[in-house]
Amino acid sequence: MEGQKYCKHCGELIDEECVVCPKCGKQVEDLKVAEPTIDPSISPKSWIATLLLCLFLGVIGIHRFYTGKIGTGIIMLVCAITGFGLVVTGIWALVDFIMVCMGKFKDKQGRYVKRS
Repeated sequence: MEGQKYCKHCGELIDEECVVCPKCGKQVEDLKVAEPTIDPSISPKSWIATLLLCLFLGVIGIHRFYTGKIGTGIIMLVCAITGFGLVVTGIWALVDFIMVCMGKFKDKQGRYVKRS
């Protein structure tokens, strides 16, 4: 009897791993679906959104606001608006763009923004 159970529809003794009763053909258990594993080192932020924001609005730091890096986003924005560090923010955005392309750019929590 160990490793067996009764069908809740017809009462037949069946294997405990059965999902469908071999006698009556009715479903006796819910299908076991594996839970998706979530890698805690991967950011929930979209890689493509980060890439496009960095490509088109990277000089003003919009991609940094998107990934939660508000402080450095403000620094980039102020430098770009004042013209004080436009070259610096351009280089900074280029480095960030390369990092995003390589999957090495991190969000505020230190998780990698990667392609899914």
